[in-house]
Parts: sequence; structure tokens; C-alpha cells
Amino acid sequence: MHLRLLLSLPIAALLVAVWPAATYASVGVGVQTGPVRLSGVAHAGGRYALPPVFVVNTGTQPESVAIAIERISPGTGRTVPPAWISASSAPVRLAHEQSARIPLSLTVPANARPGRYFSDVVAKGTAPLATGGANLGVAAATSLEFTVVPGVVASGWANVPGWLLPYVAAVIVAAAAMVVVRRTGIRIRVERGPVRAGAGGRRDDAA
Repeated sequence: MHLRLLLSLPIAALLVAVWPAATYASVGVGVQTGPVRLSGVAHAGGRYALPPVFVVNTGTQPESVAIAIERISPGTGRTVPPAWISASSAPVRLAHEQSARIPLSLTVPANARPGRYFSDVVAKGTAPLATGGANLGVAAATSLEFTVVPGVVASGWANVPGWLLPYVAAVIVAAAAMVVVRRTGIRIRVERGPVRAGAGGRRDDAA
């Protein structure tokens, strides 16, 4: 999987100055290059599972990676409000070259405006590297994309898969039949008659 690495501006400016001191330790975070994209469309009032975002610690020391939603890329569409996206509540602790997939979920408010939404999923390293009196941090980002269509999430029976409806109907019919039988006192009994010898010595079952 290709990774996208992003160094914050302070780090890029200080790399030359602190290179000798940073030779023995480094911090780094990598993230997938492909966008985090909802497979279908979203509706106002709905909650959806997004594809998990792949992150990796590219530094030489342990790193705690936290997820944030920010718009830092020149994409098209409305900016995704960070409150709409939920990720792991605590930073993910990764050792050197260790990776993880962090689950994400999307919650669209009932009053959300239809249209295309765009922002970035930013993986931020929280373990600073102190060099020459400066604390350095790293981050990497990939885009976040989804579309909200007009209308609200359907409720009730509209959410039941079509293949499940026949089974539900069969259970309801069977339950109704049992209630009718109990209330009317109808009893069904199957009996087996005595066995008698038939012609030629064969044994026939009496009906």
C-alpha cells in the first residue's frame, strides 16, 4: 500500500538545522494514499460505517497516533464538520513500523444540506521529538469524501431487507394460527391402527 507522508512546516524548516541531533531518533507517521470514501450515498439523520483508515509509524521511536478531521486539501464540496466523524476515542499506540486500521463512522444530522462533502482525515503523531530545544511533531493526511442526497433516513419497515419480509410474514401467520387453535379448542390427533395380516401372509397397516 502506498503511503502519504506529511511533515508540518516547522519540521521542514528545522530539518537542516537539527539533522545531526536527529540522527539517532526520528518521528514519522504514514497514512494511506487512497481516499476514505463512503461506498454509497448518505441521508440526513443516518449513521454509516466508513472504511477504516490505514496508518503506520514510520519513525524509529514509539508513536501515539490520533485522528482529526481537517480541510487541508483543495478538493471540491462542502467542508465536513469534524463532529460528523467519529474515530477511536484514544490515540493508537504504535511501535516502530507498526501499522493499524482505525475505524471511522459518519453521523449525518437531520438538518444536513444535500451535496458533496470533502475534507481530510489527518493522522497526527502525539509523541514529540525534542531536538535542540524544539519539540517536533508529524502528521499525514488523506482525503475524506461522501455525498448527502435529499431526503431523510427511512424508518420502520422500510429499513427491513426485502429478503427478510417473507420469513417475517410466515412467522406472523404461524403465530396467528396457533392463537386461533387455542381459542377454538380444536385438537388434531394422529393415530396408528392395528397391524393385520393380508393376503399371502403379508402384513398390511390398517388406515
